[in-house]
Amino acid sequence: MKRRVSVVILLLFALSLVFAAPGSTIVFITKTGAKYHQAGCSSLRKSKIQIPLSEAVRLGYEPCKLCNPPVLTK
Repeated sequence: MKRRVSVVILLLFALSLVFAAPGSTIVFITKTGAKYHQAGCSSLRKSKIQIPLSEAVRLGYEPCKLCNPPVLTK
């Protein structure tokens, strides 16, 4: 199960790099969490997967309350 989750996250990451707009904001997610983070957040100790902010929001991730990462504005 963990391996499948890792493969899915890796594929999402690869797709996000292909479709990311130049200059898009980058945030970080973890293998198991539901939040997105800034680079220095203490919640990223175990895993740290780079992803565009727009993709993180599209996938249902919410901003971390510890590091207060950027949010999308409409």
